[in-house]
Amino acid sequence: MTTPMIKTMQILLTAFCGAIIGFASVSILINKGAIYIDAVPTSDQTGFYPLFPLMGLAIIFMGLFMFKSQLDKLHEEADVEAKITGYQTAFIIRCAFLEGAALMNIVGFMLSANAIFLALPAIAVAIMILTRPTKQSVIDALNLSYPDTEKL
Repeated sequence: MTTPMIKTMQILLTAFCGAIIGFASVSILINKGAIYIDAVPTSDQTGFYPLFPLMGLAIIFMGLFMFKSQLDKLHEEADVEAKITGYQTAFIIRCAFLEGAALMNIVGFMLSANAIFLALPAIAVAIMILTRPTKQSVIDALNLSYPDTEKL
């Protein structure tokens, strides 16, 4: 059974992933005749490659680090409602950073038509899906015990 708090985060996750997938789909449709894959920078894309993917990776790692640091800030003695609220905040921060990195690279794809820029959005969506909030993952992340687990 999914609790309202978990369900809310899963809906937010769907919205974040949907935005990335939707924007990437529209970008592919706009550039469908000119799409190519080239991992070697050329003179016409030196401004984008490797700057966008490297910045995107840095933003992803920053989001994952901020998620972890937000969870570390939660005190062991705090009540379960405060812990859950802190987890939701950390979850939204992580998703926002992942989405930002993905959207930045989709813009790089739109400007250059080089499909290599779509790799990072795919990675971002995969990370979001693999780390989606479930009751057990929230319990594990917050180190909750039996009486508190029933409030999820």
